Amino acid sequence: MSEEEENSIIEKETKFKSPLPLLIRFRNFVFGKHKPDIYTRVTFYINGVIMLTFLIWNLIGYFAISMRETIMEMKNVPIESVIHARGLELNFHPEDFVTRLMTIYGIGVICWLFVMTGLVLLYRKRHQFSYFILGGTLFYLGMLLFYMSFQYFKEDTTGFDKILLLIVIASTIIHAILMRNEKRGGSISFFGEDEVEVQ
Repeated sequence: MSEEEENSIIEKETKFKSPLPLLIRFRNFVFGKHKPDIYTRVTFYINGVIMLTFLIWNLIGYFAISMRETIMEMKNVPIESVIHARGLELNFHPEDFVTRLMTIYGIGVICWLFVMTGLVLLYRKRHQFSYFILGGTLFYLGMLLFYMSFQYFKEDTTGFDKILLLIVIASTIIHAILMRNEKRGGSISFFGEDEVEVQ
């Protein structure tokens, strides 16, 4: 038996035993088989970390508020009282403020899932990426400003969160402009010609 035949048999045997080929196929299905340029990957990774931060925070907030009675019974943490007190400070009716927080966290999860979809499209260098990323981020920002109130955005949204939102919006706009430039024959990088990678 030749070496090529042995390698083929080993490959067939390990193909069904190891989950790695399945994961690689899933990755290729989602992100495509080819890596984009360095600038696109850096934008993808930075915005990916920001997206995960907001997504996890919104999930935690949603479940913490929806399970506030259980948390009170188990840990004796008066989440509802704290929320009611803060709602009064922001000129909301206490129960209305709880409902609004539940809504903003729930919609926040959906918005950041939209951003995740946009990031996949960004990695695959599809021009529709900006609609998903900007759409999800701006809708979330609009909900904070208009549904929760400007005072809530000013006082209860941290400066760090505001900077992260600004980074997502600015980097998406810049990358969309650079991709349009690349389509016309220019470079997507600020630093001249893109690095050509050997796959």
